[in-house]
Amino acid sequence: MKIFVASDIHDDVEALRVFADYAGAKEADRILVLGDFSLRPYTVEDLWKLSERRDQKKDFIRKKDQHCGQVLREMKGVLDSTGIPYQVIPGNYDGNRLLEEVFGDRNVHKRNFDLGEAKAFGYGGADANPQHIILLERMGETTHFDHQELFNLLMFNQPDVCVIHNPPLNLCDDMFNGQNVGTPATTEYIRRSQPKLVLSGHIHEAGPYGNNPKGVRGISGVEINGRRTIVVNPGNLGRFELMNFPTLKTMMAFDHGTFVEMNIEADGTPRDVKQYSLQERRGSVGEVRTLEEYTL
Repeated sequence: MKIFVASDIHDDVEALRVFADYAGAKEADRILVLGDFSLRPYTVEDLWKLSERRDQKKDFIRKKDQHCGQVLREMKGVLDSTGIPYQVIPGNYDGNRLLEEVFGDRNVHKRNFDLGEAKAFGYGGADANPQHIILLERMGETTHFDHQELFNLLMFNQPDVCVIHNPPLNLCDDMFNGQNVGTPATTEYIRRSQPKLVLSGHIHEAGPYGNNPKGVRGISGVEINGRRTIVVNPGNLGRFELMNFPTLKTMMAFDHGTFVEMNIEADGTPRDVKQYSLQERRGSVGEVRTLEEYTL
């Protein structure tokens, strides 16, 4: 089975369209999107209105749903147009309620799904957010992430393939400053059950560009008792920005990122990984180019 995996789209419909078109041209069997569809889920104008009148919370959420939902529906149209089966999970920037409204049962947060003959399980969200997303978190408008709940669900469902926005602790979770910030829940599940494959995004700098002190470049692995688990972080597909709160003005902008193509066996065992980049060209998406290929 040939699968194409992307994460951290961050409002970049243009990058998602190039990814989807490329997956279609390569006759992918499945597309998986690992969350963080959003970057600015609401407008600064609606935020100012909320700051002026705190009793406008319901109106703010309604307008946020309209603004963010329009982008999500455009992204759904892009993925639908490929004709390729796909699944998605929310990231820490995404509210699961809205994602469910737009994507329906293609949203596999806390759900099992089949990947060939392998059992796969999805879990979205993360426990660290920038300031403008913390506002939504306090309103209950983000996807709640619970390490213990994740571990319990993994142990109960025993998936062969884990599709989790937040990476396992110490596996493709290396930040630019060397800190490891993944979830111990998945790491412990790997130690106990040795799944075939874990797919996670969230930490951009642990993706294929490898902007971290250890030089982790989007792929890692663990072998326990002769059984191997491969962990893959496709990096951020979309352009990304660090922004000021509450102005939502850009403080630092990052270029287009990366995605991966994988061939996996029927039981979920990965055979190879190919990493791609969206090359920047005058502020827009450029040609897809190959970065690295790994035979497993």
